[in-house]
Amino acid sequence: MQLFARALTSIEVERRLILPIDCLPALPRFEGSYENGITFQVMDDVEILWNFRCKKRNGAADRLAIETDWIQFVNSKKLRSGDIVAFYKDDDRVSGTLCKIEVKRRTCIYNKEL
Repeated sequence: MQLFARALTSIEVERRLILPIDCLPALPRFEGSYENGITFQVMDDVEILWNFRCKKRNGAADRLAIETDWIQFVNSKKLRSGDIVAFYKDDDRVSGTLCKIEVKRRTCIYNKEL
């Protein structure tokens, strides 16, 4: 089941991934305060497990942000602004619930003058 998909902004490529607040119920429960956040594992397309730390950021609108390990993930996948990441929740009877991440490269169309 897809939790969300989004095109990355320059901030998300350089600092942190902002998650939609409505995906909170699909994440592991926050124990204690939101400021401490939660760490959850996400598997990529080559079956590498990433330990993302998600925190609730307060501001004009409450937001969830993944900071820990995010930049390492961005660098390893050579992500750029405009690339799309999609998070999925996979319920497996053997391994339990697992989050997966998929990357789709942005497509560039160039107009050439003749």
